[in-house]
Amino acid sequence: MMFWFTWRQFRAQTVVAAGAIAALGVLLLATAHIITDLHADVAACTSDCGGVIDAFLTQFHDSAAFPVYLIGLCAAYAFPPLVGAFWGAPLIARELETGTYRLAWNQSVTRTRWLAGKLLFGGAVAAIGSGLLSLAVTLWSSDVDVASKDRILPLLYGSRGVVPVAYAVFAFVLGVTIGILLRRVVAAMATTLAVYVAVAVAMPLWLRARLVPVRHETIPLTADAIQGLSFSPSKGTMSVRGAEVEGAWTLSSGAIKADGSAFTGPGDPTACDPATGGPRQCGDWLQSQHLTLDRVYHPDSQFWTLQWAEAGLFLGLAAVLAALCFWWIRQRVV
Repeated sequence: MMFWFTWRQFRAQTVVAAGAIAALGVLLLATAHIITDLHADVAACTSDCGGVIDAFLTQFHDSAAFPVYLIGLCAAYAFPPLVGAFWGAPLIARELETGTYRLAWNQSVTRTRWLAGKLLFGGAVAAIGSGLLSLAVTLWSSDVDVASKDRILPLLYGSRGVVPVAYAVFAFVLGVTIGILLRRVVAAMATTLAVYVAVAVAMPLWLRARLVPVRHETIPLTADAIQGLSFSPSKGTMSVRGAEVEGAWTLSSGAIKADGSAFTGPGDPTACDPATGGPRQCGDWLQSQHLTLDRVYHPDSQFWTLQWAEAGLFLGLAAVLAALCFWWIRQRVV
């Protein structure tokens, strides 16, 4: 019975979400052949495929499939916060704001069972919807991801694999929790969006890199391994940014001296001053200083390890929030 009442409360949002996901699925199916046709040369290549892969990526970015790629990326990122704001936040907040919870709790259904039914149904719908969306986008873009080797980078990582499912469940329970605490639908929706965005931004900036041990390597600094230079002619100081590791999420890449400290100069003013030299001359001079390039990164081989670790973290947070909801309605709501 609880699931029936919850479905009646959810049916409008569910139908809208299902229709949007279905429409995106049709769009992905209609454009999948474009990627398949463009990828044919890459699939047939057996050696020295760098130029073929570059050509494939160039053609893909110029094709009609690229806007669909961006739509899928945006949809995967937008689904969880929308679930939290429009499904989770009003679910209990509307009951508390209008006072209808008093009627519900005077029936044969207990507070705990009432909340459990809503959380289980809503969480399941959020997980299924996000899972289908993530699966469709991940499969459709798999050839592009393999060719570009950038699925582990923060821009794409959150739209691939299993983490979108955990994001959606977390966002839903977050919305329910904030709705219980604030008791106002509009305020709960706005707060849910703000909190979710803050968490989503904080994850790649400060937390994700610490979920799995990083790889660390030092290689000789060559002119070709330098990606960026800055030089202060007045002070003689400089900073060197090394090239990122291909197919990896590079956290840091900089020049270090023999004692392991960061290289900050002094630089050669003749070679490194833009007025008298240039990047190539400065790079050659740096190479002659026998410096090393220190790189810290997560390789693509850690993609699924990071995915499961992050998914577990968000599902754990959702469980904590759900426990708070149960405690709150039993102890604090009157």
